[in-house]
Amino acid sequence: MNDKTDKMNDSLSPEWEMQLAREVRALDRDIEPSRNLWPGIERKIEAYPQVKKPEYSASWLRFGMAASVLMAFSALILTVADLGFDGSRGNTASLFEQARPSALETMQVEYLKTRAPLVEQFTETNRSLSPETLEELYRNIEIMAQARRDIEAQVRTDPTNRRLVEQLMRIHEQELALLKQDFSQPSRSM
Repeated sequence: MNDKTDKMNDSLSPEWEMQLAREVRALDRDIEPSRNLWPGIERKIEAYPQVKKPEYSASWLRFGMAASVLMAFSALILTVADLGFDGSRGNTASLFEQARPSALETMQVEYLKTRAPLVEQFTETNRSLSPETLEELYRNIEIMAQARRDIEAQVRTDPTNRRLVEQLMRIHEQELALLKQDFSQPSRSM
């Protein structure tokens, strides 16, 4: 082979690299190939087709943007509603707290729905008791009802106090258990 080619195959020295760059620059830019190369290029392109992006990706992008805007708007509304009309917490209740009943109110409604039929049943079942015994039972029921009202007032002032809520639930259970008992039947205690 050529002496220049042998030297190029060995590690190229900086002098040879400079010489190669000069020769490449000296080549004519409008060299015509000896044959038409496009049919071979087309075959290679057809053998490895380009991956097409799915057409639905643009529509998903629009849905994603719409969902983002909707979530941002909802967060803004919730923040404004939580701050109240005057912009400060605590001075006014939020719109949502005004619109929906609190957990305490919901618990009270459910409790009263359960209690009302039990009071009627208690009165009917224990009608045959002596007036003194009935008076004592009703006094105990009133003591429990007053305790319930006191705990409810405390829960209203501190609704996040879990202990108060548990006490309220316990007093509900005790009062309902008392109303379910039939005191007209003799007790069988040991």
